[in-house]
Amino acid sequence: MDNLKRKIGMILIIVIVICCICVIGLYIVSKNSSEVNVESDFIEGDEQVEYVPKKLRDPTKFFSIQACIQNNIDKNFNAIDINILEGETIFSYSVYGTIENNKEVYFIVRVDIENMTFLIEELDNQYDNIDKINLETKMQEIKDNGKNAFEYTTISDEKMCRIYLEQFSKLELQNTEKAYSLLNKEYKEERFPTLSEYQEYVKEYREVIENSILSKYSVDHYENYTEYILVDTYNNSYTLDATSVMNYTIKLDNYTIKVDDYAQNYSKLKDENKVQSNVHIFLQMINTRDYRHAYALLDDTFKNNNFSTLEQFKEYVQNNFFYYNLNASNIDIKQEGNYYIYRTTIKENSSSAAESKILTVIMKLEEGTDFVMSFSIE
Repeated sequence: MDNLKRKIGMILIIVIVICCICVIGLYIVSKNSSEVNVESDFIEGDEQVEYVPKKLRDPTKFFSIQACIQNNIDKNFNAIDINILEGETIFSYSVYGTIENNKEVYFIVRVDIENMTFLIEELDNQYDNIDKINLETKMQEIKDNGKNAFEYTTISDEKMCRIYLEQFSKLELQNTEKAYSLLNKEYKEERFPTLSEYQEYVKEYREVIENSILSKYSVDHYENYTEYILVDTYNNSYTLDATSVMNYTIKLDNYTIKVDDYAQNYSKLKDENKVQSNVHIFLQMINTRDYRHAYALLDDTFKNNNFSTLEQFKEYVQNNFFYYNLNASNIDIKQEGNYYIYRTTIKENSSSAAESKILTVIMKLEEGTDFVMSFSIE
């Protein structure tokens, strides 16, 4: 009898354990199923989804949205800043720009990426910041009404570089103060500490600015910005860092603020190549009317004997150097003691009949990337 009771008790325990396992299993399956349903029930604009617009860094989308507004709202519209919010089928853009007489305007443009259709919402003047515009929507489709087909206009890296150079050059001539505000902060403090210095540069450099055309470029895309390096037909180099399309800072040369690995790369050069690189920097300074930094490279004794003031040096350069020409030819470098003697021919222009002069540079290499020099022109 006792054995029978024990067997019945064991059976009951086993049954209870099995039931518990089944209950736990059903709970887990039910929980997973619920999580899957939450994911599959997602629709654009759902309150459970955190919407985070971001700055638009794609030039093709930027100029396509601009063209959409120009073709359908105002042909004089120019986009200044655009945010994007990407949904499953609807891409929403908040757009800030100007129309005639520089009147500021704001829009929301939505693009159905499956139907390739668009919808434009004109916003009133309540906004003063594009980041305050809410782009959330429950819209899942924009139907084709025969007048709202959206087209992408492809903007290549080269075309974007040309746009940047042309836009900034125009800004320098028409709104120098605005152009000054776009200069990289560290670069501006070193190269043009005051607006008046920059205005003087633009005035003296006007001919180059008016005729500057892109000749070479490179583009590097980083996590938070895109770097554009532009070289024009005068061999001027511009470095432009864009956090989004048309929002950038710019440096107008590549020597005032040297790249991070400049010293390391310089140290690997042979002394003759260091001399040649340094002369190139000096000529760049002359070419860009950077008299202050060029003057600082000169040996103190040489300066005191020939140009006791910056103004005297500036006057000499203006009367004796050829501008716009960095392509020195017939280069000869030789060493005499601790000094290197660099001789080259500089020409007024690329014509075979152009006037030429002999530039002689005497240079002493110092610690790191430092050097001092003197020069003569015959």
